[in-house]
Amino acid sequence: MTFCLMIFCSAQNQNQEDLSGAETLDKSKISPESILNQSIEKLEQPISEEEKYEVRMKMADAYLKIKKPDFAKSTEMLFKAKEIAEKLDNTKLKAKIYGSIANQYSFLNFPDKIKPYLDLSKQQVDKLSNGYEKNFLTARLYIEYGNLEADKENFLVAKKDYQKALKFLGNIGNPNKKNIFQFRRAFYNMGVSYAYLKQNDSAEYFLNKALAIRDTENKEFKYFIYNTLAKVYIDKYENQRAIDSLETVLKEDAFKDNRLKSDMYKKLIASYKALNNKEKYIEYSEKLLELEPDVKDNNLKAINTAVSEEQKNLLEKISDKESYNQLLIFGCLLLIFVGGVSVFYINQKRKKEKLIYQNFISNLETKDTVEIAEQEPEVLVQEEKEKIAFSVPSSAETMILEKLEKFEASNKFTNSKLSVASLAVMFKTNPSYLSETIKKHKEKNFNNYINELRINYICKQILERPEFLNYKISYLAEEAGFSSHSSFTTVFKSITGISPSAFLREAEKKHKNI
Repeated sequence: MTFCLMIFCSAQNQNQEDLSGAETLDKSKISPESILNQSIEKLEQPISEEEKYEVRMKMADAYLKIKKPDFAKSTEMLFKAKEIAEKLDNTKLKAKIYGSIANQYSFLNFPDKIKPYLDLSKQQVDKLSNGYEKNFLTARLYIEYGNLEADKENFLVAKKDYQKALKFLGNIGNPNKKNIFQFRRAFYNMGVSYAYLKQNDSAEYFLNKALAIRDTENKEFKYFIYNTLAKVYIDKYENQRAIDSLETVLKEDAFKDNRLKSDMYKKLIASYKALNNKEKYIEYSEKLLELEPDVKDNNLKAINTAVSEEQKNLLEKISDKESYNQLLIFGCLLLIFVGGVSVFYINQKRKKEKLIYQNFISNLETKDTVEIAEQEPEVLVQEEKEKIAFSVPSSAETMILEKLEKFEASNKFTNSKLSVASLAVMFKTNPSYLSETIKKHKEKNFNNYINELRINYICKQILERPEFLNYKISYLAEEAGFSSHSSFTTVFKSITGISPSAFLREAEKKHKNI
């Protein structure tokens, strides 16, 4: 049963919807990366809230389809779309976005979050007037409700939900480009449910109906259909049919899913064993072992077993002789001592980091006052004046200082491509004048000046906006204008005195206290 459920969960992952509204998107002509670039450019233009909603939805889907899927960014885009839908109080948009968020949580295996959003979506769908949109969204809802029940192994209830989905899809008519995936999902899920209810003829019927639908947008879906068909054939003792179905998929160059491939290898091993084909049984057993995820998993299990056995044997030996008892006591005392020293060291380190954090925050909060005080006229010692070789005309110096003040308030320093040359062009002056003015009045070179502005900026964001506590350090680095995680961490620690992770920890404590 555990093996079956593993296959089912793998199959359920293929139920994730295209969040972009794929009926208007031809994926064969445009890459997800291009969609993201175009979407970012579009958001910078003056567009309506409805258009922003559509852009956010396309971005949510694109982030799942890039080479390294970014689920955090995808989810972030969905919630931005949700804000827009709720702001507009648009029933149709709210119905769609709540359903999409539920689908996202389903894909990410957060069952507790799924039903509340499905219920919210249903409340909005019920408000829609009868017609295509209501039938389509209702069908989508019942598919999601069915998936939720299937995850709980309530296949009978899940099947009824899928039947309701098919009923509403039937009200729409024949599949078209907009709803074809929903038809396929419903037929496929019906087939899966029947398979786990051991009603193999019905399972085969619905799986073949899903296979018969031509969906150019989701070609990889057929691999999951073939895989479930093979399970049905095995249950019917038609092992050769199972082998034919699975090897049809494995021969395709486009098939790259190692998790699904692992499931298929296991079915092939079982089928060839049933047919007493030792050669093929060994061949697919070896292929299964070559798959890296399985090897890692098996190695981990083997290591855990070995450690458990070693501990078990050690305890048995210690109980045999009193000398081993003494050794155990000594070992425990040593462990307690080392643990105590470690805890003491960690506590001292945390106290030091907390003190550094508090001092930095205090300096950050009083920085404006300090800068005003520093700008008051001062009589420099003659010796200090002679050390500063400064040749910028006073008029140019005054102009640069004024523009620096505006520049610091604009947050343009978060541009990762900023250089002294580009800033000089922006100020309509020459790089030498700009560099010398910064050295004289900011008492640091250009790079250190920009880095300090960036670190102060991101620290303020963390302190003033609690959501920044949940962001990855790589995202904070990008937000501040750094091109890499490592350079951000190095500069952050040199300016604040502590690492970004320690700063986030202390900031979170402060927010909780507030």
